[in-house]
Amino acid sequence: MDSLPIISLKKLAEEDRHEIERLYLACDDRGFFYLNNHGIAKEVIEETIATSRQFFELPEAIKNEYGQDIQTVSPKTCRGYVPLYGEATNGKAGFDPKEYFEFGLERPHSDKPFTGQTVFPDDTVAPGFAFCHYRLQSEIMTNVVPVLLKGMALALGLEPTWFDRFFTDPILIHRTIYYHPGTGKAGKHTDSGMFTILIQENLPAPSLRVRSDRRWMGVPCLEDAFVINLGDMLQMWTKGKFVSTAHEVIHDLPVSRISIPLFLYPNIDTIIEPFGTEEKISALDVMLKDYRSIWETHEGAGQAKELT
Repeated sequence: MDSLPIISLKKLAEEDRHEIERLYLACDDRGFFYLNNHGIAKEVIEETIATSRQFFELPEAIKNEYGQDIQTVSPKTCRGYVPLYGEATNGKAGFDPKEYFEFGLERPHSDKPFTGQTVFPDDTVAPGFAFCHYRLQSEIMTNVVPVLLKGMALALGLEPTWFDRFFTDPILIHRTIYYHPGTGKAGKHTDSGMFTILIQENLPAPSLRVRSDRRWMGVPCLEDAFVINLGDMLQMWTKGKFVSTAHEVIHDLPVSRISIPLFLYPNIDTIIEPFGTEEKISALDVMLKDYRSIWETHEGAGQAKELT
C-alpha cells in the first residue's frame, strides 16, 4: 500500500454500488482510508483548529484549571485537559509528548460511564474554543457518521439501517491534540472503538504513520479530506473481516501540529455479537478495559501491548 484509498461520502450516501465495493476493500484490507466530499465547510474546520491552537498557547496554570481532576463524568480520564507526558498510548514507548483536551457528547449528568457534561473554558478564557468544537461535532455526528454506518452495513451485505439500533445514544470521545514543534509523538496503538474520524492540519510532511504490509508508512494530509480508521470493536463485530490497523504519530516538523480525532462507540449498553458466532461482548467492558490499560496499568491503547 503506497497510499490510502479515497472514499466519497457523497457516493456512499447515494448507495453507489462501486463506491460500496471500494469501501469494503478498504475496510477488509487496510482499515484506513481518506474520506472526501464530506460536506463540512473548510471554514468550520479551520476555525476549530485555530481556536484549539489559541487554547493550547494559554499559560499552563490556566489550562490545568480544566484538567481531568475537576471533570464530573466517569471515568474522569475521558474529559478535560491533559498536559505533556500525561498519557501513554504505548506503554513500551513511555508517556507521549503531546497535550490534548477531550470533549464528549453533552448529556445530562448520569451515573452511566462516559456520559455527562464537560467542564471547559468559556469565551472569557478561550474565545470560540467550545463553540467551534461543538459545531464541528454536531455536523460530523449529523452528516458524516450516519452515512458511514450505512456504507459499512451495505459493504457487509446487511440492510443499510442495520447498525442504527446500536447508535441511538452513542458514546463519542472528541479530542483535540497539540503536538509541539519537532517533538510530538503518540506511541504505536490501535483505537478501541467502532471507527475514528480524524481531521489533520494540512502540513507539508506527514506525522501520522500506519502499519501496512509489515512496514510503517506516512499518511500525508489530503486537502479537504478526513482520515478514517477502523477500531478494535468493529474488528470484533465483523470477526476480523474489517481490520483495526496500528498507527502512531511522529511529529518532527519545526511547527506545531493540531489534530482532531473523534472516536465513535455504540450505545453504552450494546452487546456485540461477532458475526457467525454465539459470542457476546459488552461494549462497555471493552471501553473500560481500554481505559484501565491506558490510565491504570499504562500498557497503552487498544492492541498497543502487542506492538513493538
